[in-house]
Amino acid sequence: MKNLKTSLLIPALLFCCLAFSGMVRADNPAKDQADTTGNTVALETMVVSGTKTEVSLDKSAKSINVIDGKEMTDYQQYFLPELIDNQPGVYLNRSGGLGQYSTISIRGAGTQHTQFQYNGMPLRDAADTQCAFQYFIEDMFGADNVDRVEVLKGTNSTLHGSQAMGGVINIIPKKTVEGFSGSFRNEFGPDSTYLGHGNLAYGKNSFYLDLNPSYITTDGEDYGGSESYFYDQKGFALGSGFSPTDSTEIQLTAIYSDSDLGLGKSPSLDSNGNLVSQQATKDKHRESKMAQVGLNWLQQVTDSWDYTLKGSYGETERHYFWTATQGDKSNYDGETSFLEMQHNINLLSWLGLTLGMDWEEQVYDGQEPRNKNSGDYTPVYYDETWESWDGFGLLRGTFMDEAFLVNLGARFNDHDKFGGKTVWEASTAYILKSSDTKFHAHVGTGYRTPSLYETYGGYLSNGNLITIGNQDLVPEESIGWEAGVEQHLFDRKLALGLTYFYTEYDDLIIYDIDQYQNANEAENKGVEAFVTVQPRDSVKISLAYTHMESRYKETASATKWTRKEYLPEDMVDLTMVWKPTEKLTLSGDISWQGEKIVPLYDSSYNKIRWEEDDSITMDLAANYQLFDWVSLFARADNLFDRDYTESGYQMPGMTVQGGFKLIF
Repeated sequence: MKNLKTSLLIPALLFCCLAFSGMVRADNPAKDQADTTGNTVALETMVVSGTKTEVSLDKSAKSINVIDGKEMTDYQQYFLPELIDNQPGVYLNRSGGLGQYSTISIRGAGTQHTQFQYNGMPLRDAADTQCAFQYFIEDMFGADNVDRVEVLKGTNSTLHGSQAMGGVINIIPKKTVEGFSGSFRNEFGPDSTYLGHGNLAYGKNSFYLDLNPSYITTDGEDYGGSESYFYDQKGFALGSGFSPTDSTEIQLTAIYSDSDLGLGKSPSLDSNGNLVSQQATKDKHRESKMAQVGLNWLQQVTDSWDYTLKGSYGETERHYFWTATQGDKSNYDGETSFLEMQHNINLLSWLGLTLGMDWEEQVYDGQEPRNKNSGDYTPVYYDETWESWDGFGLLRGTFMDEAFLVNLGARFNDHDKFGGKTVWEASTAYILKSSDTKFHAHVGTGYRTPSLYETYGGYLSNGNLITIGNQDLVPEESIGWEAGVEQHLFDRKLALGLTYFYTEYDDLIIYDIDQYQNANEAENKGVEAFVTVQPRDSVKISLAYTHMESRYKETASATKWTRKEYLPEDMVDLTMVWKPTEKLTLSGDISWQGEKIVPLYDSSYNKIRWEEDDSITMDLAANYQLFDWVSLFARADNLFDRDYTESGYQMPGMTVQGGFKLIF
């Protein structure tokens, strides 16, 4: 594995030197701007994930939720998955407190079916058993340079490729800075918890540079045991850009995270069927690193033609230390290289075409001790790699004075192991401008190529290599559709939405009889609904509801459906932001989840489908702008000190944290 810090530092320094030589800043439309009278007017919310081009959210034909970077301040919540969890159709599942393993499900899809992106470039862990990003979700703490997070829901492999069968989560950093600015945020809590975030930014003419370091540490909860689930993380986000000409823009983005996490025994059931809480184990921990560097070249060739060249290189490292014995560890290291070219052409005033192609290479490096039972900790190495080429296109039509939208797209994937695969999509929206009503629908097919581990993976037992990968696997496939309506009333002070969704999966990969197999099929269906009320600028209330039915067949020959584990069938989330004075902001979040089925093992190692009770929690936060240069804040999680679990894992009781932020 290449050194992570070196991989980030060299291109970052080269880029910054080039940028400073030009001393220009790339302009980008702001959220608000002044009109000709000097008054501030709100601009439309723009999104890119639905069509890979910038369009108004109101004119998107797909289901997209946007979490603005400002919400981190409103809710004093810098853990991005916690904010994403407030959206309809999205479920965050955690295994304890700060820094503990977390997963995100969109409309019942597995984490491996959600593609995570940073500035439009995929975030992957090529060494993960399913090439998912699941072991780094707990490290997704937002920086002050986060502009927004776009949550694209449904089957979206046509534009985003493998793993977008359930949806896409795209973290988009800010791309504009005016003058010099900085901040330093400090948050303190129980168990020696500290969260520190910094920001240094400078922009002049057509150049900007934005650096955001962070540090997080906690002794963690012990849940009645002798050890605690500690967590330490340090990292940064870097953004920079410049425009050498009026029609050219170059952007650099970089993210880095280095964490150490305490591990232990999973929850189980005793002989009486009672839950036994998770317990941390002495000397058992996981050291992880994640880094990605991305570079974008954007060129406006003519009024009707622009193109983008982008590339990224990412590394992940997960090193598991099982005991204090030297050599008793397992390493899972991955590398991902990505290149993409995209052309956007306005053929006519009402007809646009997007054409592109991308290339990706994945590398898996593994290490296991040869034979722990005999005291032989000599490392045994694994090294596998492959690559793929994709071509994609999307035809975009707008009719009837932009009231009727139609998008048609297709992608061809050529994988050097699994051959060719074609997927397609169609989406449409009809906007009744007189009543501010939007009807929307989407249908598409998706795929996920097997991971390197699912194909070649294995482990050592008594010095013998046991291969559990299967080179005969074929890609997973899906077809999904949705239809919904959105309504705005009272001069957009009230918004309502309702969407029905259905996704069917085939050839899902499971681990069966010591080998990965294409076996079961699955389906997810349900309803998403939301209501947002904003009677005045100082008050905003949002209610999100999701009903979701997720089930699968355990084998290809099975005739009965089984309810999917870990997922509630019903979820409700109520959020509120209130600004009673110019300096004070109050926020609240009430979350309810229905009962879940959790697979646990009893004292005889029998697998039990344990039923987990429903849960309700309430979080409150306050932020007070004491002076222009300092603000005070506090947050109370699980305000009523509810005793509850998530997937069998005991969750923390009431936790109160607070601190201050310096702004200069």
